[in-house]
Formats: sequence, structure tokens, C-alpha cells
Amino acid sequence: MRSYSRVDRPRIIGSITERMLLHSIAYEVLIRMQELHPELHVDVEALEHIKLGFLREPCNNLLGHCSYSSKSRNRPRTQYEDRHGINRILISRVHMVSDLPDAIFTIHHEFLHAILGSKEGHGPTFQEHEPRIQHEMSKICQKISEFERN
Repeated sequence: MRSYSRVDRPRIIGSITERMLLHSIAYEVLIRMQELHPELHVDVEALEHIKLGFLREPCNNLLGHCSYSSKSRNRPRTQYEDRHGINRILISRVHMVSDLPDAIFTIHHEFLHAILGSKEGHGPTFQEHEPRIQHEMSKICQKISEFERN
């Protein structure tokens, strides 16, 4: 049997500017979710309470990760966790700063996981909905660019 030893890397919280950028992207994506996915139940109130953060570095080719909640874990719950079923969404800080459109796509991707649940994974419903953010990409990039200038 092969043993696995975890390499402990420091948690990345990012600068205030980076955290604000992450939350701005998430906000711009979230306010469009109901319009982009009218046939899905998008619980915006609950999704607004998902913890957002950055992946530990280096994160190689991983752009984002959606952690589903575990009822067996003995940890404090976040508000609405029972409604969205997500512990947190983490994305690559380095990638977010270097490729804004892909960061927007990644946040949308992870929100879709939260909406569709762990059983859907990257299944057919997920595949049908994932590309819909492309129609809003230029508007979101423009809003984020305005935020960064101010």
C-alpha cells in the first residue's frame, strides 16, 4: 500500500485589492445568474453567503474548486449553507489577476456547481449551462475594469 503524505502549503488570503477583485467578479456573475439560467432555481440570497477565497499556491493547472458541505464535519456552518450546500469556492489568485475573462468563467463555473449540486458534476445539464456566461463576458470585464480604475 502506498502512503500519501500531504505537503502543507500556506493559505493564500491575497491583498485587499485582490480580495475586492474576487468579490467584484463574483457579484457581477451572481447578479446575472437568474437571467442566464431562467429554468434553474438560482437562490441568489443563499449564494451571496458562500465563502470565497484563493487556492493554495502553487495550484498548477487548477483554476477553481467548489467544496461541498459535509454534514459529518464538526465545524461552524455559514448562513444559508443548508440551501446552497457549499462550504466555499476557491480560485487561483495568480490566474485571476492575469486572465480576467477566464476568472469570470471560473467563478460562473463554480456557482453552477453550487446550483446544480454535487451529483450533476460536469454532466449534460452542467455542459448546457456553462457556456452561457460568454454572452455577458464583455459587459462584466468592462464593469470590473471600471472598478479597478477607481
